[in-house]
Amino acid sequence: MISISRHQRLVLFLEIFAVIGNLLYTWLYLKGEPIAFAFAFVGSLAFVWVCFQKKIFAESALHVFYTFMAIYGFLHVNDTWALEHLPLWRHILLIIPAILLTVVTGRFLQRRTSSKMPYLDAFTTVFSIVATWLMVNFVHENWLYWIIIDFVAIFLYVRRKLYFGALLFLIYTFLAIDGFFNLSLFT
Repeated sequence: MISISRHQRLVLFLEIFAVIGNLLYTWLYLKGEPIAFAFAFVGSLAFVWVCFQKKIFAESALHVFYTFMAIYGFLHVNDTWALEHLPLWRHILLIIPAILLTVVTGRFLQRRTSSKMPYLDAFTTVFSIVATWLMVNFVHENWLYWIIIDFVAIFLYVRRKLYFGALLFLIYTFLAIDGFFNLSLFT
């Protein structure tokens, strides 16, 4: 039988707690429920600590950002929960700087930290910031960003042995597909 330390049990518990909180957030967001942001808040706080423990530093910082975006989203939500669409040129204006920032962040993580996967960590972090901003501002195309980000995050989390986190991102991928195509499979 494999014995795990108290610290490892705590990491595992908080990982599962974060997964449940973040799944509830996404599911409730798809349903248009403002309480979704409360689950985003607590799930993100748990992931801050878990990612830091696993040396996914940019992801840890990303979850700090998510914590604040949960507050912003809650304060920003309106009764209609109306989605908007951005033209392609506006997305291009978001994507080009995000690519450049991913390279800069990846290089920083590679040179200045003990990050195990600096460029993937940077990619998921930078593009998640963009996608989150779109999401809390109710831009429908946020789901396209999340499909790609979540797919990459699965690999990142599996490599860091965060299997429940990887499962979360697998489920997120399906939720993002559902959200973009309005399939209503999960609502």
